[in-house]
Amino acid sequence: MYQKDEIPSHRVDSYVKSRHTRVILVLVAICCLSIGAAVGAIVSGIGAKAEDDRLTIRNSVTTADALSVTFARVARDVEPSVAHIKVFESEALSREGAGSGVIVNAAGFILTNAHVVRRANKIRVKLWDGSETEAKILGIDLQTDLAVIKIETSKGLPVARMGDSDKLNVGDWVLAIGSPFGLEQTVTAGIISAKDRVTEAGATPFQQFLQTDAAINPGNSGGPLVNLAGEVIGINTQIATNTGAYNGIGFALPSATAVEVYNQLISDGRVRRGFLGINPQEITPQIARLNKIPDGQGVLVRELTSASSPASLAGMQSGDVITSINGQKVKNVRELIRRIAGLPVGSIANIEYVRAAERRTANVKLEERKEEGEERREDRFPSDPRIPRRTPEKPNETPGVVPKDGRRVKSGLGLNVRTLTPELAKNLGLEGARGAFVTSVEPGSIADENAMTADDLIVEINNRSVANQEDFLKGTRDLKSGDDVVIKVLRKERGPLRRSWIISFTMP
Repeated sequence: MYQKDEIPSHRVDSYVKSRHTRVILVLVAICCLSIGAAVGAIVSGIGAKAEDDRLTIRNSVTTADALSVTFARVARDVEPSVAHIKVFESEALSREGAGSGVIVNAAGFILTNAHVVRRANKIRVKLWDGSETEAKILGIDLQTDLAVIKIETSKGLPVARMGDSDKLNVGDWVLAIGSPFGLEQTVTAGIISAKDRVTEAGATPFQQFLQTDAAINPGNSGGPLVNLAGEVIGINTQIATNTGAYNGIGFALPSATAVEVYNQLISDGRVRRGFLGINPQEITPQIARLNKIPDGQGVLVRELTSASSPASLAGMQSGDVITSINGQKVKNVRELIRRIAGLPVGSIANIEYVRAAERRTANVKLEERKEEGEERREDRFPSDPRIPRRTPEKPNETPGVVPKDGRRVKSGLGLNVRTLTPELAKNLGLEGARGAFVTSVEPGSIADENAMTADDLIVEINNRSVANQEDFLKGTRDLKSGDDVVIKVLRKERGPLRRSWIISFTMP
C-alpha cells in the first residue's frame, strides 16, 4: 500500500508524457477545423455572389391595396355595359366618327352625347363581347348635348346603374370608361375636381358640368363617369385642351341632368322646357343698391320678349329684378334659365321680384320654350352692352331730322342729347316712343367708358322715366362722385329693331 503522497517516479514520467501528447492532438484537431471552416466560407461566398448576380422571381405573399381592389371591381362590373359607337356620316365620302355610350336599359336603350350621333346616316354599336349591331336614334337634345339611341338584340344586355350626382363631393374618386382614340374598354381614374362648372366651349345654360382629372380623350364622349359604387354619375362630354387631347381637365354632364333628359327623350322624343318670356341680364352692384337688394343676388329683366309673353301677361316689366322662383332664391342668369326650364310647360311659377326697390310677386303661367334658331331667345346669353359699337350717322347729318328748336343739351356724363321729337321718331322708326336721344358721346367720358353711343335713346335714369331732355337733366345735374347711375336705353342691334339695354356705373 502506498501512502497518499507516495507515487513512484517512473509512473510520474509516463503520466506527464501521455498528457502532453493529448494536448498536442487536441490543438492539431482545432487547427484543422478552423482551416476547414475558412475554406468552406470562401467557397460559399463565391457561390453566393454568383447567385446574387442572377435575377430570380420571388413568391412573396402580398396584401392587395383596398383602392386597387375597388377600381378593379368597378371596372369589371361596369365595362360590360359600355358600348363603342361607330358613326357613318357620309357613305359617299366614307366619313366616319366614333364615340362611346352606356347601356341604361335592358331593352337596348343607350345614353350618349348628341354630338356623337347627330350627323349620322348610319350607326353601329359594338358591345363588350365583340358583337356589333345597328342602332337608331330615339331622341336628341342639343341644349344638353345628350342623345338616346336603341339597338335590337335577343340576348340579355348588361345594364349600368345610375347614381346621384348631387351627392358627389369634390375629391371623390371616379373612373371614366370608354373608347378614347378607338381603344375600346379603356378605364382611367381620377377625382371630382369641381362641380357646377360652366365652360366656354359653346356651353348652353343647361350645361353645368362635373370637372374631373380622369383622362378623357376624343372617343370618350358619351361614355360613363362612375363612382366607386359602380354607379354612373356623369356622361363624359368635353375636355379643356390646347392640343386636342387630354390635358388634365375633363367635363361630364351630371347624372341628374342625364336622367331628366333621358326620361323625356324616350317618352316624347324631345325635351319640353318652361318659358318665362324675358331676356335676362346679370345684375350689377349699382342695380342691387338702387333696388335695395342687400345680398346683391337676382336677375335683371332686361326686356320682355313680346307684349304677349308669359311674364308680360303677368304684369312684369323691363327693369324688374327677379329674386326667387317658387320660394327658391335665384342667383344668376344661368340658374334662372335652368330653374324655369325645369318646370312643366303650363305650370304656374310664383315669381318674386323687385321694382324700383319695391318687392312684388307674380304668378306666371309658363309656355313651352322653343329651340334655338326660333323666335324666342330666353335660352341665349345676351351680348355685352359694354362692347363698343360703330357710331351711326348723327341725326343732324341726315336731312329732315333736325329738331324744330335745334337745341342740344350736354351733361356731366359726356353725353349730348336732345328731345326725341315726332319727326325724329318717325325717321328712326320709333313712333310712339319718348326719351332723350343721344347725338354724340365725348371720347374718354364716363359714358364712353361704359359703351354708350350716339343713337341710343335714353328712356329711364335711376328708376325715373325720361320723356325729354329736361327729364334727362333733372336726373343727372346733381350727380356727384360715388353716385350710382343706372340708365335704360333703347339700342339698335340689327336692322331697325331696337332692344332694351340697362347700363350701370358709378360716378368717378
